[in-house]
Amino acid sequence: MSSLKKHSGRRGFLRTAVGTAIALPALEFTHDKAWAGGSGPNLRFLTVFSHGGTISNQDKTSKHDGTGAAQGEDLWRPSDPTSSTLTLGPIHEPLQPWVDKLTLLESVDNKTGIAQGEYGGGHGYSNVTSLTAANVEFHGSGPVAGGPSIDEVLARRLSATQPVPFERMHLMVHGHNYGSPYFRDANQRVAGERNPGAAFATFFDGVSGNAPDPETLRRNGVRRSVLSGLQDEYARVRMSVSAQDSHTIEAHLDHLASLEAQLDNTIVCEPPGGIPGNEGSTTEVAVLHAQLIVAALRCGLTNVANLEIGDFITPWTAIGNPTGVDLGHALHHLSRDVGATGPRAADHADWREEMLQNRQWRMGVVAKILEGLDDPNFLEGGNTLLDNSLMLITSEFSAGAKHLAYNQPVLLAGRAGGQLQGGQYIDYNKFAASNPFTTQYESDESTHNLFVSVLQMFGETDTSFGSNDAVHNGPLPGLV
Repeated sequence: MSSLKKHSGRRGFLRTAVGTAIALPALEFTHDKAWAGGSGPNLRFLTVFSHGGTISNQDKTSKHDGTGAAQGEDLWRPSDPTSSTLTLGPIHEPLQPWVDKLTLLESVDNKTGIAQGEYGGGHGYSNVTSLTAANVEFHGSGPVAGGPSIDEVLARRLSATQPVPFERMHLMVHGHNYGSPYFRDANQRVAGERNPGAAFATFFDGVSGNAPDPETLRRNGVRRSVLSGLQDEYARVRMSVSAQDSHTIEAHLDHLASLEAQLDNTIVCEPPGGIPGNEGSTTEVAVLHAQLIVAALRCGLTNVANLEIGDFITPWTAIGNPTGVDLGHALHHLSRDVGATGPRAADHADWREEMLQNRQWRMGVVAKILEGLDDPNFLEGGNTLLDNSLMLITSEFSAGAKHLAYNQPVLLAGRAGGQLQGGQYIDYNKFAASNPFTTQYESDESTHNLFVSVLQMFGETDTSFGSNDAVHNGPLPGLV
């Protein structure tokens, strides 16, 4: 992919609405001040979305114990769920240096995906609801979200109080998945940039360790002229479309106005070096994306950063690919057959180790971001960037083989400016209070409540988020 797809949803809309496309060039290349005024710390929000699920024994109302055809281990949960402090399980071992800044949540369901999807969630339904909790709509060939994802909501609100050149950064380690779970608004899916070189050229264009670049100032003048022309064209088109389409164009005009307001400022900051122009291998792309995210946050280029990691096998890990599958999704599906009575029971040990190293590699990418954000050489009022950030690490599934939106994986990193204690594990399974190792399962908590909690950590007063499928409104109990 040679260019960013920030505006693909809007381009598609205009092509449909008026029979032609009003091009939205990549103008979000300018830079604002890294710090806004205010009494509290600047806060940042990050997501790492790992497609395909995790190593889980989850079923709908119970958990597999391994005596049947399905495997019976949950390697996402703590090694000791009875401990008063967080004890990381096998998947999260690469994150051990930051255990006191991690919060692991269990039994948070994607209630919308369950209520509106297929067989406990389903591919498309779980994907489009996992970060939005929104009603599922249908446009074209499959389901889409009927509202924005949590990153988009926070990006808009934070940019109003913490002005930045880019509302958010969205990068992608390409693999097998069922579409991006990120949405700018209803039916406006947002794709991530796969090429680190293209991302660098966009986000760090004109960023200098010295004085503002004269060439950048010249280009900004040209961009301001283009923006003015686009605003005039949108205003003209708005007069000849339906009320619904006019509302969408209003959103585009607001976005263009925010871009125009950003063109008068430049950032002086040390950009990252050694970013190649080509996309590179999966391992190279993942490391470079992590580097770009850390640098962008240090430079104050954005308040919100997203990293998607596709579903793929990892033959470069120590165990290689003993199961012989050629797709990450197929590797997940083996969990249904490697239990004690399954047709591939003899492959259980190989499957477990291959799957574990696959998921640990992903956590290794997360670790690179945490290391950069927790660097004591980049303090803000005595805190690291990680202390003033909140990162949500999640997936659309718990058990990918069963496509389940029950018990969506949720790991939080950072302290959100002091809102999170860290070093905690909370299980919302109703049966876990009497037996942490129970195989019975039922939860009243949902991603709806998780996203309300996230918003409240950032000072917002929301009490609901997304659809009406949650059991209750408000935040997750006992989290903040």
